[in-house]
Amino acid sequence: MNRNKERVSSLKEMVPDLDLSSEDFWKILSAIPLFISIGVLCVILAILARGIKVLSFEFLFGSVLQDGIFEAIVGTIFLFAGTIVISLPLGLGAAIYLEKFAPKGSKIVYIINQSIDNLAGVPSIVIGLFGLTFFSRLLKFGKSLLSGWLTLTLMAFPIIVKGTGEAIDSVPTSYEEAALALGATKWEAIRDNTLPVAAPAIITSAILALVRVAGETAAILFTASVFLTRGIPTSPFDAVISLTYWLYVHLTEVPGGMQQAFGVALLLFIMVFILEVLALIVRTHYRKKMTGR
Repeated sequence: MNRNKERVSSLKEMVPDLDLSSEDFWKILSAIPLFISIGVLCVILAILARGIKVLSFEFLFGSVLQDGIFEAIVGTIFLFAGTIVISLPLGLGAAIYLEKFAPKGSKIVYIINQSIDNLAGVPSIVIGLFGLTFFSRLLKFGKSLLSGWLTLTLMAFPIIVKGTGEAIDSVPTSYEEAALALGATKWEAIRDNTLPVAAPAIITSAILALVRVAGETAAILFTASVFLTRGIPTSPFDAVISLTYWLYVHLTEVPGGMQQAFGVALLLFIMVFILEVLALIVRTHYRKKMTGR
């Protein structure tokens, strides 16, 4: 409470004529989210209006060599799938260790948590440059799906660890204690009692991690994506066309590519929207399953 009073006082000092008790002031302040929402809605409607004209069967399923984006769609799905296959087990394992096995309050846990927080705040272009240096050149994976997967994993991993950790921490310890009293090992108690209860939030965090990497261009610009390729990749060491990189090239280097870029932007928006809806459905399903309602 004292801290809030100090903030109000400092705000009054910065803007002497501001009457914080004025009803008009708070009306204006409360209207800001509305204006932001209207702005976002206008952007979505603009993308929808211009992009819907482009989305056709020929555009979606045609080859990139014939002004289609089929390889880009498949490549994006491959990037999504590989990233979640790698990052989910790593994030889940790290969260279980930090919440259930690591000594509470130890320096190593503090260092790990700080490192994860710092990794989450690293700009994607920096992660992309690291992926280029380490995965593509030092490990000699080249520009490939594998380099892209590992680079995007660095972005998805912190989200999954934090989301899973919070989910596990929210489960009452009585679940584990009851299992331990019946003779279960600690791992069995976690596996059979804690994780099923935390499953909705864990799955949601994984989907949100996918949403985070769905719009990334910088991270795969140096490690995985090319603009043109023949066919879809058949090996983890093949380069891939992604929708975000395709969109970037069309906006910056292809004359008259603006209209097609709006079509791809709309497709990306639809894909992200589907992921968000999927997260909501999964969370609702598991909650009903656990509560029996």
